Amino acid sequence: MPFDLFLSAFVSLFVVVDPFGSAAVFAALTQKMDAATQRRIAIKAVVIAAGLLLAFSLIGEVLLERMGITLSAFRVAGGLLLFVTAFRMIMSYHDPDQINSEKSAYRDRSDIAVFPLAIPLLSGPGTITAIVMFSTSAHGMMERGEVIAAMLAVQGIALACLFGAAALGRFFGPTGYGIITRVMGIMLAAMSVQFISDGLHGLFNVAS
Repeated sequence: MPFDLFLSAFVSLFVVVDPFGSAAVFAALTQKMDAATQRRIAIKAVVIAAGLLLAFSLIGEVLLERMGITLSAFRVAGGLLLFVTAFRMIMSYHDPDQINSEKSAYRDRSDIAVFPLAIPLLSGPGTITAIVMFSTSAHGMMERGEVIAAMLAVQGIALACLFGAAALGRFFGPTGYGIITRVMGIMLAAMSVQFISDGLHGLFNVAS
């Protein structure tokens, strides 16, 4: 079916990036900034994230080959990593009250466009893992283009969510954001188990 890979990559990347959850984090980090500064930070974060993911989509397969890593092994490792990301989403590690805590890993705010927005929220380990897995599964330039298009579409949605973070915050509220993030986390956990299952199947088939 046409665009199957695009749809799979889009849904997977959307769940991992969680634009609505990222918008909640963005709102918490920039609540005391003026609108122009917020827009500048949002654009910078998305450009950095998209550039990083584009680079990994292009060189990911070559990198795995150079390191002698099979796609099946990468799927298992990537699935485990995605499960950790899902666990953190379900356990509210990205809730605004956690972010503003003195013990938060996000207390360094020297350049929030780079950290934590671009990395790890918009292009963290889970997102990089997903883009590499879909890119290495692509056959030919057409399918690779679908993966890149899906990534750019998700980053575009993320940018729109960052621009409208204040409005989204009023609409969803803390409870709404919490529900969305946890549902996304559950979906990501199921997806990570599927990646692990596919990887193990490939490894055992090769071994036999």
